[in-house]
Amino acid sequence: MTTTIARPTRQASRAGWLVPVGLILLTLIPIVAGAARVTELSGAPAITADNARFVTSPIPVIVHIVGATLFSILGAFQFVPGLRRGNRWHRLAGRVLVPAGAAVALSGIWMAVISEHAPADGVALSALRVIFASLMLAFIALGVRSIIRRDFISHGAWMTRAYALAVAAGTQAIVLIPQTVIFGKYEETSRAVFMGAAWVINLAIAELVIRRRSTRRTVRSAS
Repeated sequence: MTTTIARPTRQASRAGWLVPVGLILLTLIPIVAGAARVTELSGAPAITADNARFVTSPIPVIVHIVGATLFSILGAFQFVPGLRRGNRWHRLAGRVLVPAGAAVALSGIWMAVISEHAPADGVALSALRVIFASLMLAFIALGVRSIIRRDFISHGAWMTRAYALAVAAGTQAIVLIPQTVIFGKYEETSRAVFMGAAWVINLAIAELVIRRRSTRRTVRSAS
């Protein structure tokens, strides 16, 4: 009996690139907004209620924006199968992604706990930011531990969860549109609920992706 090994078709290869394109589009709004914020801080901006906390303490927000931009863009390409399987790109990008992701999480915690809050940010939202930033940091640490142990499956799962939390800013930009229309921009409770929902949505999608990978591996093993 002759066993035929299926090779990725050109169509499948193209489909694999749709994922990073979609992820980058999702994060486009926070990336552009972050670039505008860094540009603003590089000059001598007038202090307003919306930017006072950034002008008086610019380092955490700059670290957060730069780290999030690197993590979002480079991380998106880690989902391309052709770049992930035994490819040097995946390893090199990972060496940038781990410190970038840690910088995002730690600076997020710093801004939630120490920096002055925005007018619409209450205690509940600050607590959510600390919780999810801590989860992201834990996921990255578990991902690093897994790769040291050569457990590539667990490594991929933990880093997928960390990436899902990192790009939640894109999902938040979408869910805050109905929140603003219905409740108003400065309503603290609804803002916390909607932003928290964005993190949960992204984590749920990450779990679906992880489960789908597991199913595919099971099917390939069986065949």
